[in-house]
Amino acid sequence: MSSDFAKRAVDAVFERLGVDGLYGAVPCKVLFASDDDEALDFGGRSRPVGRNSAMRVRASEVTPVKGQSFTVGATTYKISSQPTLSDTARLVWSFKVSAS
Repeated sequence: MSSDFAKRAVDAVFERLGVDGLYGAVPCKVLFASDDDEALDFGGRSRPVGRNSAMRVRASEVTPVKGQSFTVGATTYKISSQPTLSDTARLVWSFKVSAS
């Protein structure tokens, strides 16, 4: 897939499905990727103890850092995992967040 095609595809997805957010004072579009059960190991048996949300942002807009925050509407989301460029074209940052 050409990088120009990939960039247009990513931009189209974020414009259609993304929501307006702020990374500090920088406006950007964000996607909420999933809510996963967070498990805690109790002597070999895992039990879900909470929810863990994933967020995605375009690398062309911001470079997120673990421990920093995004604001979407009235909710602040703290980055709780190391952001990674997980797509093959390296256009989208993915990371876990927790609402604070």
